[in-house]
Amino acid sequence: MDYRAILGLENWKKSYGKNIQKYVEVVGEIEALCSLALINHDNPNYNFPSFEKNNLMLETKDAHHPLLGESAVSNSFSLNNINSIALITGSNMSGKSTLLRTIGINMVLSYSGTKVAASSFKCSKMKIYTCMRIVDNLEESISSFYAEILRVKSLIEASKDNTPIFFLLDEIFKGTNSTDRHIGAKVLINQLSKKNTLGMVSTHDLELCDLAVENSKIKNYNFREYYVDNSIHFDYKLREGVSKTKNALYLLKMAGIEI
Repeated sequence: MDYRAILGLENWKKSYGKNIQKYVEVVGEIEALCSLALINHDNPNYNFPSFEKNNLMLETKDAHHPLLGESAVSNSFSLNNINSIALITGSNMSGKSTLLRTIGINMVLSYSGTKVAASSFKCSKMKIYTCMRIVDNLEESISSFYAEILRVKSLIEASKDNTPIFFLLDEIFKGTNSTDRHIGAKVLINQLSKKNTLGMVSTHDLELCDLAVENSKIKNYNFREYYVDNSIHFDYKLREGVSKTKNALYLLKMAGIEI
């Protein structure tokens, strides 16, 4: 019996084995489409996006991250040819990175043909470039900072042919000293503002916020926290302007580290 089973399997392999890769790809595509369908089915409060064909823009109302569930805080946000780059400041844990992920994942969902986690979402068709949670590569002897440089280089190269691009840069050049970080980030942001791009940049470098005075395409936004009975609280709401709060020392004390 075992011999017959093995013989039958071998005969099947000879006849159809060459197509197994195609079968796996088809099954994978079906699973992906089912996942997209489930997003629509399981989230009746989500909405289909719309697309702008003429002008480069992004506009969303009440957008939130789909993985945060009921705890998610919604934010409204827009970018266009007039204000093409959002520079986002704020204390640690205040919501900067989560906002970047929120906009990024909803753009991916919109381009995938499914609903998005927002009451409305409208954007142009753009290539998405991200520089978030960059790690080093021991095998190739690449530090996290150099890995970030390589990622930024790919963004700059892609923007040279006027391709519409949307970028997300989280705490840009955080792997180097403050002086080089500031100079490098300033040059990069100004350079990208002259391209056919829209983007969001989070940073702890408050001096970068002066770019909004020098360059009208850059606009400052911030998150903040507040304190009640010596306890820190976040509302995770995006506001216009520069951050005026800091909490690093407080968080150190809260973790039991004496200062």
